[in-house]
Amino acid sequence: MTRDLMMREECLHIEVVTDTYAPDVNGVAFSLHRLCSGLRELGHEVEVIRSGRACGPGETTVFSWPLPGYWEIKVGAPLPGELFRRWRKKRPDVVYVAIETPLGFSAAGAAIRLGIPLVGGFHTNFREYLQKYGVDWVGRQVWLYQKWFHERLHRTLVPSPDARDKLVASGFTKVAVLGRGVDTRLFNPGKRSEEFRRKFGAQGALPIALVVGRVSTEKNIGLALRAFTRMRETCPDMVCIVVGDGPARARLERDHPEVRFSGYLLGEELATCYASADIMLFPSETETFGNVLIEGMASGLATLGYDYAAAGWHGTDGGNLLKVEKGDETAFLAAAERLLDPDLRAKLSAGALETAGTLGWPGIVSQLETVFREVTLKP
Repeated sequence: MTRDLMMREECLHIEVVTDTYAPDVNGVAFSLHRLCSGLRELGHEVEVIRSGRACGPGETTVFSWPLPGYWEIKVGAPLPGELFRRWRKKRPDVVYVAIETPLGFSAAGAAIRLGIPLVGGFHTNFREYLQKYGVDWVGRQVWLYQKWFHERLHRTLVPSPDARDKLVASGFTKVAVLGRGVDTRLFNPGKRSEEFRRKFGAQGALPIALVVGRVSTEKNIGLALRAFTRMRETCPDMVCIVVGDGPARARLERDHPEVRFSGYLLGEELATCYASADIMLFPSETETFGNVLIEGMASGLATLGYDYAAAGWHGTDGGNLLKVEKGDETAFLAAAERLLDPDLRAKLSAGALETAGTLGWPGIVSQLETVFREVTLKP
């Protein structure tokens, strides 16, 4: 049997270590769940070591505590001895560490001691988050730690070329892109519901603007709401819905009583919400990708975002979305007003649907499988 044929036919034993996984509500948890499910469908043995509450087969939970400021995410305790014994007893072909917290640190250490191929995901630029909270001096130290952590791995995977370029410019040397997909069977315009629109106060064909994400400082939700305020000067009866929750919600609800806050929506309810809206405002400046942007595109929304991450990679300004230079709030506000034009929205919607049709998960899973096979090959 040739080496290439063996690569295709042999199933792998993969251990995934993460502090966030379904049913947590965030892009990393959702993406990891889709990747693990896809790898299992290809015949691979995938075990997930996770914080939080196990909800499916092949999951092992560890002691954890809430992450300050992100109380919905649980930080797993470091388990170097336990993981070393686990993997010495039943050695995986590859370990994937999804985050650089104490659990991830101990997993990387155990894998390195045992000589197990080690791949990591760079999902969160904590320095950018900490800058938003005014503690960049902490962010600089965290960035140095993240760089040291990832340089010990065989490969670091990031979700967009923009994220790759930023890491490479900072001296990371083992970086590759693994994009993210969208489930067009779930997210599609066919889920549009007039009943849902009436529930949130939409009148006739007047547009609904949608903001989806964690309601927190680093997601820049306030800019989206300022854009909505500008849009209402022209279209007074339009509606804005913020989908998500977080530490800034109470303040924003108090400051913007005209905005509807739905809390988290999941599955079919979230898909119905996307499809029943018309405009998506995505003002975050701290994404490594931005899953919600392509979910909105798959739902046929006319979308506005900054020109980086998912919008920079998959977006064509004026073709399938509107995008402006990252950080240019004046341009963001002006572009939001342009989305009141129904002809422009129709054009962007058509382009978005065409793009979303090329972003299925099976291709992303296949790319990850290839990475795992490459790092497990012996010279």
